Amino acid sequence: MSLFSQIFNETIEIERPGPPVRDSTGSVVPGPSTRFSVEYCAVIPPYGVTIGSSTETHDASTTVETRRVLFAPLGTDVCPADRVLRANGERWEVVGRPNVLGATSLAHVEAALKEVTG
Repeated sequence: MSLFSQIFNETIEIERPGPPVRDSTGSVVPGPSTRFSVEYCAVIPPYGVTIGSSTETHDASTTVETRRVLFAPLGTDVCPADRVLRANGERWEVVGRPNVLGATSLAHVEAALKEVTG
């Protein structure tokens, strides 16, 4: 079994806000979310670093912000407003614009992820 198939073996769901709609008060809000599955992904610490991949806010709160990187197959449609849902129940927010790396031997899409808890 190749290293690639051992690491990129996760199926994730991408949740995307729907087109804007007006609510009962006339305000514009995101429409119903849509979801689609993507196979052969991995959610790993930033560049293999586990130390320093999360931070705690020291303002008398229990907020912890954790960062990860999504590796997905080339051609995966990932947008900054998306959420990545893992099979273990974790929900990650895509931060910024994903990076498409098509000119490498392991062509893929990378997206920075953030999880805020507490």
